Amino acid sequence: MNTILQNQLPFIKTFVVTVLFSFTLLLIRVIKTDSTFYLFLVWNLFLACIPYAITLILCSQKTNSFIFWIGFACWLVFLPNSPYILTDLQHIKLSTLESVWFDVLLILSFAINGLVAGFASLSIIQTSLQKKFSNKIANFIVYFILLLCGFGIYLGRVLRWNSWDILQDPTGLLLDIAKRILFPYQHINTWFFTITFGVFLIIIYRMMNHYEIRKIK
Repeated sequence: MNTILQNQLPFIKTFVVTVLFSFTLLLIRVIKTDSTFYLFLVWNLFLACIPYAITLILCSQKTNSFIFWIGFACWLVFLPNSPYILTDLQHIKLSTLESVWFDVLLILSFAINGLVAGFASLSIIQTSLQKKFSNKIANFIVYFILLLCGFGIYLGRVLRWNSWDILQDPTGLLLDIAKRILFPYQHINTWFFTITFGVFLIIIYRMMNHYEIRKIK
């Protein structure tokens, strides 16, 4: 078995258990409320796991630089889907006083799974980048990627774009992005959202890495 896949097996086993827990919570809610409203969380979690699947495929075998960067670009496009589920907490406003605590737990369980899957894929990519660049450059790229995730989340949550629109409507997507880059002062909310969410992701990612390093020591 490939070394990377072998090293990831403990994480994959634990991740499957936590995902089953999330699905159990969702099933309980469907049964108790006779509502399928939160079934979209399953699709969102599926999208959140795509970056992790891409990294396993990309880094589990030897590839030339061209293939690696093509895979890296695909991975980068889907990565914002991983932390995106955190913004699904906005649906709590639709919950009743009796169900709000359960709905918070339900959404957070999916959101944390998505975030962890994204960070796991980012950690694998960071290791690959460290083989190609110095640690400082690799770290800078990782932090920039997390800021891009903040921007990607804005595109998805506020402007309602998704990863598939790169193929379905690339012109419209690029025009929306270009307007915010060329006229930043007219889109202050875009950059405030991007920076605050990006910094939040950087902080959480650093905390998780620090914990892993201390645990290894």
